Amino acid sequence: MVALVGGELIARFGLGLGDPPLFVTDSKIEYLNKPGTYHRFGHDIHINSWSMRGPEIAEHKPKSDELRVLVIGDSVVFGGATLRDDEIATFELTRRLEQASGRKVLVANIAAGSWGPPNQLAYLERFGTFDADAMIVVWSSHDAWDVPTFAPLGVDNPTVSPGFALGELWTRYIAPKVFPVASVPPAQTLAEADQSLRAARSILELAIARKIPVAVVLHRTRSELGASSVEGLELLGAVAKSEGVPVFETATVFSAPKADAQFRDDIHPTAGGQQLLADLYFKAVTSLLNAPPLTEPTP
Repeated sequence: MVALVGGELIARFGLGLGDPPLFVTDSKIEYLNKPGTYHRFGHDIHINSWSMRGPEIAEHKPKSDELRVLVIGDSVVFGGATLRDDEIATFELTRRLEQASGRKVLVANIAAGSWGPPNQLAYLERFGTFDADAMIVVWSSHDAWDVPTFAPLGVDNPTVSPGFALGELWTRYIAPKVFPVASVPPAQTLAEADQSLRAARSILELAIARKIPVAVVLHRTRSELGASSVEGLELLGAVAKSEGVPVFETATVFSAPKADAQFRDDIHPTAGGQQLLADLYFKAVTSLLNAPPLTEPTP
């Protein structure tokens, strides 16, 4: 009993387990982040009432001079639970835009792990664009084939809090390594590509129809940094260019020789990598708003 209690305390307060960010299923969007404040890995993660990571936001601007930017994506944008809210690129973008413009700025982080273009489109169709002045859509190569399955959510997307931190440690982190289950990635199909690319185009058309300046950021994984071309990124980039939407590449700010400091795995940026994403977002937003050249704010 003493060992169990001690282990529970270590897992909960030492490792920061037991209170993972939760998800809710949805018949159109597939799943969303569940609103709430979660204590994870020693810090708080805030999910507002619109399932965005970050502070609360009103549906419409309370003041006409407020600058609003939507950043839409998957776990690359969300940042992951290992990072604090103030370590992710959308938080840093808010700070830089406020310092550069002297205006109140709200950057909405509309993202959830493994969301593809169909999930993102369904979210915008459900909740709208929040009086946005600019929009950035972040896609990786796999998003060219990423479509909802509406399958039951697994251990990485919990819908209820675990009863014990030790239980979460076992089911989510230890058991998969002790008893690995071999899995074969599903083959990418033309039907999936068609569905995903059509959704990607619809997102851009939605922004254009609402007169929201929009840009696409194509995110290369660590293993893709040295590649001369990446099929999924080429397909998504072609969609953007056909709509007259500017494209920005993370390959311009990430570097293969420095990848150890910029990525925590093959796709997810570290805190330092998120700062580089903020550099690119800042460049994209100021370009979209046709702002005069701005002095880069002091870090």
